[in-house]
Amino acid sequence: MYKLYWSPGSAAMAPMALLNAIGAKHALIKLDDEKREQKGAEYLRLNPHGRVPTLVYDSDQVMYEAAAICLFLTERHPEAGLAPAPGHPDRGLYLQWMAYLTNTLQEALMHYWHGEYFIDGAEQKAQIAKKAEQRSDEMFGFLDGVLRDSGPWLCGKSFYACDIYLAMIARWTRKMEKTAVRHKEISRLVQHCLAMPAYAKMLKDQGIEQTA
Repeated sequence: MYKLYWSPGSAAMAPMALLNAIGAKHALIKLDDEKREQKGAEYLRLNPHGRVPTLVYDSDQVMYEAAAICLFLTERHPEAGLAPAPGHPDRGLYLQWMAYLTNTLQEALMHYWHGEYFIDGAEQKAQIAKKAEQRSDEMFGFLDGVLRDSGPWLCGKSFYACDIYLAMIARWTRKMEKTAVRHKEISRLVQHCLAMPAYAKMLKDQGIEQTA
């Protein structure tokens, strides 16, 4: 039994979709961002950073960071086929893309959505957001080329959790002038995820929409 703490449209999207895909029994605990429930004392005892997602497993074991949770769930449930096993030829690329998406691309989008984490002043935050949009579009263009030249998925011929993670991050560009899905191959990848029952259920449960 897993417990996943989440809020709509957050980095909990990919772990929630994976929980659906692997068919593991789980409970979903929603945190209200507007009420700042993720900053409450009870939740901070689980995740001292006050962010989602957080996963509780084996009754009392706790972990956070979305990419780590995705890696953990796919390794615990290899029967789902959403990650290459250690020693598999795709393993290196899979780890590379999971790290790239969370450490490089996701960080650029944090500058877009949360400029206040990095600088004060409305004008300065607007400048950061503009630059972040430019940087992220360049990265999506790069990933689109990877999918076109070496795909159809990030690791080649097999669809893995990293592709679901990319679909999640693509949604975070929905308010940008240059959205991720303006890139043809990324749009195709997102369409595939939207057609997956596990991903579609996640969107429904979160009460959010995504387009390709």
